[in-house]
Amino acid sequence: MKRLLAAAGTALLLVACSSTQESAMDVYGDANGGWNDSVNIMDLQPTALTKEFQKTGNDVIYFSFNGYSLDAQAKAELTAQADWLNANPRALIVIEGRCDERGTREYNLALGERRANAARSYLMTLGVAANRIRTISYGKDKPVVLGSDEEAWAKNRSATTVAY
Repeated sequence: MKRLLAAAGTALLLVACSSTQESAMDVYGDANGGWNDSVNIMDLQPTALTKEFQKTGNDVIYFSFNGYSLDAQAKAELTAQADWLNANPRALIVIEGRCDERGTREYNLALGERRANAARSYLMTLGVAANRIRTISYGKDKPVVLGSDEEAWAKNRSATTVAY
């Protein structure tokens, strides 16, 4: 009976380890540590690395109304992100572009994409490999802050970097 329980316990342990290893392999697709193309960004869950990156305080940059140009503050935040990413070469990121509630859904999805791509391009100039970066635009569909005033709008005109 003890042998049977020991064998069952060992089998469960191997399955659990295998499952953990497989989910890590699902994210890391290529030999250089880049994203697996089959990973759906919408299915990702925060990890310990996500929380560690958030603690840096440099995970969000902001944009002017209807803009996607990087100002000096945004470049400073992205430089800090690049420093962290270059020190953590296994980290993969998703840059989430957002807009305030004004404008059409289609317009804001396109603007959110331009914002995310502006951040991506700047990170790449700082040495972060393109295969480690994915972008997504939420437009006005997933606001960070609810509200219909300038304070809420300013916080939603952003690009948030999430590490995995």
